Amino acid sequence: MKIFIYLVLIMISINPIYASDYDTNNVKNFIQYMKKEHNYDGDALLQLFSEIKTEERIKKFFKKAPERTLTWNGCDIKEKNCTNYKKLFVTKNNVTRGLEFWRENYSILKKAEEQYKIPAEIIISIIGIESKYGSRTGSFKTFDTLASLSLGPNKGRRAKFYRSELINFLLLCRENDLDPRSIRGSYAGALGKPQFISSSYRNYAVDFNNDKKIDLWNSNADVIGSVANYFSKHGWRYNQPVLSSINKGNISSLRTESKKSYKPSTSYAVYLSKGLKSIENINEDEKLSVIVRKEQSGDVFNFAHKNFYVITRYNRSRLYALAVHFLSVELREAKSQMERL
Repeated sequence: MKIFIYLVLIMISINPIYASDYDTNNVKNFIQYMKKEHNYDGDALLQLFSEIKTEERIKKFFKKAPERTLTWNGCDIKEKNCTNYKKLFVTKNNVTRGLEFWRENYSILKKAEEQYKIPAEIIISIIGIESKYGSRTGSFKTFDTLASLSLGPNKGRRAKFYRSELINFLLLCRENDLDPRSIRGSYAGALGKPQFISSSYRNYAVDFNNDKKIDLWNSNADVIGSVANYFSKHGWRYNQPVLSSINKGNISSLRTESKKSYKPSTSYAVYLSKGLKSIENINEDEKLSVIVRKEQSGDVFNFAHKNFYVITRYNRSRLYALAVHFLSVELREAKSQMERL
């Protein structure tokens, strides 16, 4: 019996046991890559792979979802498969909790605004939408998640992207003295209160409280500074608008323009030549795009400035950018009203 156990232990040491749905050669190649390119501890990484447990919940998030209508604020009450984006995020609760977050972190937000030139309400809106001000940062074990999406059973067309994120995750853990076993995030590997993916964590997260580490779970200073740095690095224009109203324009022209990219690439002068005009003062050489959103009263068109596009660098969804903008407007107005009382 002792001899049998001894032989089993030898076999395990030679051929580590991975989850049955992992390709052993892929795992070995990845470990060799990390050792060679990043001087990563191969034995430690081997142990991490041997401890992987397949997370069945991931599959339901990545399987083909039923057809749904995504709209800003135009769902008919009878439409069961319609998602009203505005009602998900621009809510009284999000505004109330956002004001609380603003009050509790006032000095840090002020410092971030002064240093990075990003409005406090934009930073707060991101944190509120991404993680409900830190109350929902994700329950998926990040190493297992990224390994599954890049090398394991949930490997798909974005495997290369998730492999890169797995590399960045392991490096950020080493750089910040984090245990990769204990880190949990979203089903797609997003981390902390701002839900940074691992590459964003390494490229944009900052130690804003100067404690020699970057903690996006427990340090509101690091969270606030990191979101501000992200927006600054992507070109936010301080004291410049996100959207401007369009008070004159042919509906047909507006619809045509709104179907184009929301990256601002057309000068206001060109829009003026097409009969599209804003009530706000806009320089004729400023690059804009046209954004449409569905409200209860019907379609509303706006000129979108560079700042709208910057929000989409955080999340590429046009609806997401609208949610961040309009929640920030609600927060600023609510704060101003409180200060007048």
